Amino acid sequence: MMNKLDNKHILKALLRGWGVILLLPFLLLSFTACNNDDDSTTQWRLDNTAKYNEIKADPEWKELKTDNVEGPSGVFYKNITEKEVIPGEHPLQTAAVTINYTGKDYTGTVFDAGTNATFKVNGVVRGFSIALQNMVVGEKWEICIPYYLGYGTTVTGTIKAYSTLFFEIELLKIDQYPK
Repeated sequence: MMNKLDNKHILKALLRGWGVILLLPFLLLSFTACNNDDDSTTQWRLDNTAKYNEIKADPEWKELKTDNVEGPSGVFYKNITEKEVIPGEHPLQTAAVTINYTGKDYTGTVFDAGTNATFKVNGVVRGFSIALQNMVVGEKWEICIPYYLGYGTTVTGTIKAYSTLFFEIELLKIDQYPK
C-alpha cells in the first residue's frame, strides 16, 4: 500500500514537472508578446506627446481656461466657424447639447463621428466637456485633448491608451438643465 501511494505522488510530481516544461514555450511567447505591446505603446505615447507639444507651440491653437483654480485646462482649440455667430450662453455641465462631430487620433484616423448627436456635457471625456462649456451655438471648433483629459491610459474600443484626441465639433443646440 505504501509503494502505491509513493508511486502516485511521484507520478503526480513528474506530471507537474512536465506540465511546466510543456507550458514554458507558451509562457515565453506570452512574455515576448507583452514586451512588444509595451514597446509599441511606448512609441505611441511618445508620438502622441510630440504631436500634442507641436499643437501647444502653434500660435493658431489657443488653450482653453477653466473656471476653477486649476488654471489652464490643457485643451487647445481653433475656431473654424465659417459664419457669423451671435454671442450667447454657454452650456452648463448639466446641459444636453446637440452637435455634429468627428473624432480622430493624432494620425488622422477617424474613431467616431456623429450628426445631430445629443450628449450630456458631463457624459463625455473631461477634455470634450471643457470645450463644450466654452462654445456657443453656431460655433465650430477643432480641439486637441491630451490623453489625461481623454481616455487616459486605458484602451477604449479602437482608441489606444495614451491617445491625444482631435475633434471637430459644431454646437447646434443647448438644452440647459436645470433651467
